Amino acid sequence: MENRYGVSKWPDVAMIAKKMDALVNDKLYNIKPEAMERYLSYFATKCQKSQALNEEAKSYIPGGVQHNLAFNYPYPLAIDRAEGPYLYDVDGNRYVDYLQAGGPILLGNNYKPVADKVMEVVRDHGPVTGLFHEYELKLAQIINKYMPWVEMYRCFASGTEADMAAIRVARVYTGKEIIVKAGGAYHGWSDQLVYSLHIPYTKKFEAHGIPDEVTQHTREYYPGDIDSLRKVLEENEKEGGTAAVILEPFGPESGTRMTEYDHCKKVRELCDEFNCLLIFDEVVTAFRVGPGDRVAIH
Repeated sequence: MENRYGVSKWPDVAMIAKKMDALVNDKLYNIKPEAMERYLSYFATKCQKSQALNEEAKSYIPGGVQHNLAFNYPYPLAIDRAEGPYLYDVDGNRYVDYLQAGGPILLGNNYKPVADKVMEVVRDHGPVTGLFHEYELKLAQIINKYMPWVEMYRCFASGTEADMAAIRVARVYTGKEIIVKAGGAYHGWSDQLVYSLHIPYTKKFEAHGIPDEVTQHTREYYPGDIDSLRKVLEENEKEGGTAAVILEPFGPESGTRMTEYDHCKKVRELCDEFNCLLIFDEVVTAFRVGPGDRVAIH
């Protein structure tokens, strides 16, 4: 099997962490009044349709938007269309699209060859059959071709559902109950995994409306710290052991908390030692970094 790495150079994680710590611990800098005035003036004069739409949407949608990424001060922009590297709002303003729908639009917005093929499929086959379609097989075969270690492929409607299924399979396969995640990592909105979001060891601080017993089998280790993971796995042995460790190969929050190059390899070794499964929940590796990449995870 050929090794095809998507990352040719791994950054100095310790140096990046040091800079991030310095930034987080630095004093707060206030926006200059004249700068804030220019910012608010832009919205007041050039984004009036966005404001009107958002105000109306608040009557039907909590906060006026369907996704947290759309929140903006003083109000969300209402996007009318997307083309290539740009987004255009309902007032006709153009913006550089750094979001790219959260990352999956690798070829830019509304890339014609892709758009034409999508329209062809919708026209000739319909948007959904509800039953098996040949294209399901074709997609699974393509994924297996570029990532042969993905021997079996199952598609879900969201990452939250995929994670719920993965930890359920892990519990059935191992006969154990405890799931371990990296503190601060995001693994969807299921009650069991909404735990220590964004900030390690905050547990249910950002998880309201969830009974304590739902997260009683969820544990965390300090992100990137292999010794911390070993300690958690050892403690879990006293309670029947660990079903699975779930992590993002590039580090929590899509790599914003970077880990050392060999972190995934060491986690794999620990999972083998403690006889538990390893679940990769990632939206960065595979096709967004490079086709068939393995980084340091093989």
